[in-house]
Amino acid sequence: MPNHTNGSSQAADSLMHEWILAGLVSASARFIPVPFVDDLVRDRCRRFVVSRTLANHDTKQTMKSLEPLYAVNSGWLTGCVGVVVKAPLKLLLFPVRKLTSIITSVRGVPLEVMRMVLLGRTLDRCLRSGTFETATTSPAVVNAAFASAFAGMDLRVVRAAISDALAGVKGWKTSATASARIVARPGNASGKELDVPLQLNSSVGRVQEALERPSVLNLFSEFDHRLERQLELG
Repeated sequence: MPNHTNGSSQAADSLMHEWILAGLVSASARFIPVPFVDDLVRDRCRRFVVSRTLANHDTKQTMKSLEPLYAVNSGWLTGCVGVVVKAPLKLLLFPVRKLTSIITSVRGVPLEVMRMVLLGRTLDRCLRSGTFETATTSPAVVNAAFASAFAGMDLRVVRAAISDALAGVKGWKTSATASARIVARPGNASGKELDVPLQLNSSVGRVQEALERPSVLNLFSEFDHRLERQLELG
């Protein structure tokens, strides 16, 4: 994947807005006391990020070909088997996992927002550079590299920046959680749209300003380099 400067690699403001929006909605699913909702909302928000980013490019890639970037278990059979095997354990651990996710929301919400933003940026860069045109950098390979690169990042700076931005907005959590409930409905499986109130959009604006700080832009560049190294390692 060719290297880009911060200026040239930044997507349009509208795309960044949508990535942040998806991150806030996905992160807020932790506040819904229903088993499996977290995973469902997260996957649909990832699908939304991929869908909106893809729509911004003239490419032969499709949502189907990019499925590894947004579907935890690609393939109907694999997904069904995974659900059957993991469901009892998830139900058993649900109270503990839910309580933990709520307690750690100060850390978890900014990280989920950043994960969605970096996913969108990564896909945007890959589509711009033709990364998926070679067999060695398929969407599945890029997804694995993305996970490794993200896991190795020190995101304390961006975590603080996003937390500060959200601290100045009243009611963002209520609005985002309401949106997460809507995303979880059966009729929203396509992930093409996120139904959000205007108040949440103002929260997105504050976060977007925070992500334009030089310290955060440097983290974007660091992530890009980490991702490229992971792709080189195969």
